[in-house]
Amino acid sequence: MTSIIWKESFSLGIEAIDSQHKVLLSYINDLHEAQKNSASQIIIRDVIEKLHDYTVFHFDMEEKMQLGCNYDKYEIHKEEHQWFIDKLKELDKDLGKNNLLLSLKTVSFLKDWTINHILGSDKEFGEYLKIKEGV
Repeated sequence: MTSIIWKESFSLGIEAIDSQHKVLLSYINDLHEAQKNSASQIIIRDVIEKLHDYTVFHFDMEEKMQLGCNYDKYEIHKEEHQWFIDKLKELDKDLGKNNLLLSLKTVSFLKDWTINHILGSDKEFGEYLKIKEGV
């Protein structure tokens, strides 16, 4: 697995969301580096906590935008967000029990889910927002 490099195809054309997506991807890259370098549990936990906290912040902002423009798929999008947050909480919980072996599979899952979410649900919302705002 390689680090995630921002591609123009990830862009929604909404600066607030795009800039936050870049930060999320950088945290996943940090986690990949920690795993690759067999970092300590303390370092890994710190990165997972930062990823979790920023994910919650980002999802909250997106959901407020969706509510503000009466996005018809808000509930589905919110459920996707909650599912991912729950997965991050499970990772943190396992780490707290010293049960987490941060595998390549785990990091790959986080990478794949995030990219698929951006290219799927988030792109769909971005298009909706552009139409709604006449952009």
